[in-house]
Amino acid sequence: MEEIIKRIVDAEKEAEEKIERAKEEAKKIIEKAKEDARAIEEEILAKARAEGEKLVENARKEGEEEAKRILSEGEEEIENMKIKATQNFENAVAIALELVRGS
Repeated sequence: MEEIIKRIVDAEKEAEEKIERAKEEAKKIIEKAKEDARAIEEEILAKARAEGEKLVENARKEGEEEAKRILSEGEEEIENMKIKATQNFENAVAIALELVRGS
């Protein structure tokens, strides 16, 4: 009978040790899962930041190109206005001279 009680006690101790090892293993698994989740989150955030920076850079380049195009068109329009103003001035001078001579 004493042997049976000893075996039961030993079996209970062994079961408790297995439960404690299982608890420790579960804690390790949970911690590993948390670490993996944090790493994945950081990776996703880094990719999102990089993509955001890329979009901002592309928008900046497009804006600069659009500004250059508008500036170029404006300069061309100013040049055309100068040519027309010069022509109008020359015509005005010619008309003024005719008026002065004709009088």
